[in-house]
Amino acid sequence: MVARKLPEFVPDPRYWTDWQLARHLGCTPNTMHRKIAKLDGFPKKDPDFGWDSVAIEAYLNRRSGLTTALSEESHSVDDICDGLSRTSLREFIHQQG
Repeated sequence: MVARKLPEFVPDPRYWTDWQLARHLGCTPNTMHRKIAKLDGFPKKDPDFGWDSVAIEAYLNRRSGLTTALSEESHSVDDICDGLSRTSLREFIHQQG
């Protein structure tokens, strides 16, 4: 029998099983279902794929305050990347004043 060589990078799965979600929440699947039933707005389980890890992480980030609502004056990623090559804000203010 020949052992298969695994790739160097194996990405995390997009969809989690009950056990994977329970591990992330620090409990067992039985207690997990009771715990998430009490959470308002927790993402629902897709019957075909499982728990969407991206939606769950976004929910937990919002709940813990790691993300903020975008304002009307927010910039796109392209604007931010373009700004890296421009003069600093301090230099800009001095140029205007």
